[in-house]
Amino acid sequence: MNHGGVNLYDKDIRELQNVLGGMKPGRLMVKEPWRCTEKETLVLRSDMAYELGGGSLAAVSGLGFTTDSTLVPENGVYLIGKDLGELKEDTAYARLTLLCLEEAPDWSTGEWYSLFRRLDYTRYHVFPEGYMMRISSVREREPVRIAAKSLEKGMDFAGVGGAFLEAYGKHPRVKAVQTYFVTDPGADFAKLQWFAHRFEEITESMNQVFQGLNMDCSTCGQRELCEEIDGLRELHERVK
Repeated sequence: MNHGGVNLYDKDIRELQNVLGGMKPGRLMVKEPWRCTEKETLVLRSDMAYELGGGSLAAVSGLGFTTDSTLVPENGVYLIGKDLGELKEDTAYARLTLLCLEEAPDWSTGEWYSLFRRLDYTRYHVFPEGYMMRISSVREREPVRIAAKSLEKGMDFAGVGGAFLEAYGKHPRVKAVQTYFVTDPGADFAKLQWFAHRFEEITESMNQVFQGLNMDCSTCGQRELCEEIDGLRELHERVK
């Protein structure tokens, strides 16, 4: 597999999957995606049933990429903990998404960088009705307000996950999508946050490469990351 893009995440994806596997995720049957709106629907506190990741509770969101179909062989939505209809109060929460993309002749081209940007952009523009995500990219948090009326209509993680699968699947280079929802209070959310942050670091490093923000390795803030991840320094050298 070519260095320079998608395989940069593979080692951490494998480790994340081992962690998630130890939590025994259940696979959800997606009958149809939950209805989405064109713009985010405002869910006031007076209208919500509870909040996922509210207050000081964990609210983890992560996105990783690969071209290794053995890591992400097919679409799937998985749940660790209680479903939306079973929860009665605010709870810690995580949503982790893994995308399998088509292999590319050269991951150092601007075309593929543009794809990464579009895919990263997608997660901020999926608006399941009654599922109001209050995303903070700076704080790396994704608390979600759940509307009581949407729960009454049967909203669950299978439908919400299906909406994300549908949105990512519209990109022609996406082969498979797996989304994990975690609400188990006993889950190691600090560890899950570490993986989410790691994915963000890798993506940000590629952002710097293709935007030409800092090509001097001696002063680059991503130098330590380059030393840890096989292929990242090579990408920097190829794009210089």
